[in-house]
Amino acid sequence: MPPKERIEQIIKSLRPAFSREAAFEWFVIMVWGILLCNRTPAITSYLNAVGLGEFYYDHALHWFHATSWSAKTLSLQWHQWLISHNHVKRLKGQPIYIGDGIKVAKEGRKMPLVKKLHQESGNVTKPEWIRGHYFGAISLLLQSGDSLVAVPVTFVPSRWTSNT
Repeated sequence: MPPKERIEQIIKSLRPAFSREAAFEWFVIMVWGILLCNRTPAITSYLNAVGLGEFYYDHALHWFHATSWSAKTLSLQWHQWLISHNHVKRLKGQPIYIGDGIKVAKEGRKMPLVKKLHQESGNVTKPEWIRGHYFGAISLLLQSGDSLVAVPVTFVPSRWTSNT
């Protein structure tokens, strides 16, 4: 199957994550914009990549805050599609998930989502606690021939973690 058709097939399988057709259409525009963009990643670059001008910038920004879809629902739909894939790497019949995260120190006290984070490190010069952002990801391991690929299922920003 040609790549364009395969991408369209995958995108269509994510349709149930959107309660409105317009939100889904903006999702399609944004996905294609991301895939076709060859400039600095930004909303205007994505829109330009699919041939849309500055008139649509506010519409695109509004899409990110629309109530007709949520990142959680989209992530669950994406996971359903991935887990049904026949190349999922399994161990004793169970799919293999991989998790990783990063803590980014921030100096600001009034910045959104800045939290007190514990640092695990053998380096004694690092402080035990920092203020900053935490970003994590959970991926599903897929296998094709001898190659293994970790495909992200969901990203976990610091607002989803508990305060310490």
